[in-house]
Amino acid sequence: MFTKTAKHYDAVYSDKDYQGESEILASLIRERVPNAKTLLDVACGTGRHLEPLARQFDCTGIDLDDEMLAMARERIPAVTLHNGDMRDFTLDDRFDVVACLFSSIGYTKTVENMNRATSNMAYHVLPGGILVIEPWITPESWIVGKTGSSTVETDEFIVTRMTVAEPVERGRVVFEYMIGDSNGIHRVSETHEMGWFTHDEYILAFKRAGLIAEFVQPGLTGRGLYFGQKS
Repeated sequence: MFTKTAKHYDAVYSDKDYQGESEILASLIRERVPNAKTLLDVACGTGRHLEPLARQFDCTGIDLDDEMLAMARERIPAVTLHNGDMRDFTLDDRFDVVACLFSSIGYTKTVENMNRATSNMAYHVLPGGILVIEPWITPESWIVGKTGSSTVETDEFIVTRMTVAEPVERGRVVFEYMIGDSNGIHRVSETHEMGWFTHDEYILAFKRAGLIAEFVQPGLTGRGLYFGQKS
């Protein structure tokens, strides 16, 4: 996770269209659950999706990272936020919509854990409601050794980030940061143990969770969205 670079996270992803993605998501939700009122964002991070979604739904968020949650609480103080793991969190409330976005499902790493997380999120969906999962990459698009880089500059710091896909069974991404600020130049390394899953594995996870599964393309970022409706 982004434990070492949480305070730089929003700047690194400043080009991501959270507002536009949230509008698309809300429209897709309304097509399936026209009267949806409540939404739980699982792995909500710093609350960038929650901020626009909270203008359309009564939102709640949950995340495993305390630093991310602290930033989210500053951004959206009116939204209830919890600390928890998507595989086993338990909330008293149930929701019309439970969403897990921006590839967060990839952090479950294994098919077993992905199934656990999907079932647990489905448990928190009201009858007639939906679970929405935005997948991480597909096996076909995982290219060992693939690199990427980006640089962003703010009034407080400059961050250059490089990534490389490592040769492990279902995906490991190494992030190397060079961060320059008033205290000097710092190098930070993070290794994200992740997992890609096949289309059939997602569909089966939804079915095992008692949901009617549907895959919608292009979704929010071109990776599609999995919808599961609870009868």
